Amino acid sequence: MASHKFKVGDQVRLVKLASTNTVEAFLNLVTTLDVTRSQDIWEITRLLPADRNGFQYHIKGAQAGPERLVREEQLQSA
Repeated sequence: MASHKFKVGDQVRLVKLASTNTVEAFLNLVTTLDVTRSQDIWEITRLLPADRNGFQYHIKGAQAGPERLVREEQLQSA
């Protein structure tokens, strides 16, 4: 059985992915340009169950701000 690659409290970085889905690619472009930078460190705050696209996580940045929902393939260890 598959399990999460990361656990709550882990420090991660966001990886910019190219998507073949036009809407998803646009949303990734919009959200990553003004909300995140690849060098920013994020912390895993919640593990979510797998859906058809894999595991998802809630993450939060070092600065106070809203949490963000990301897929496992968008993350790498910091």
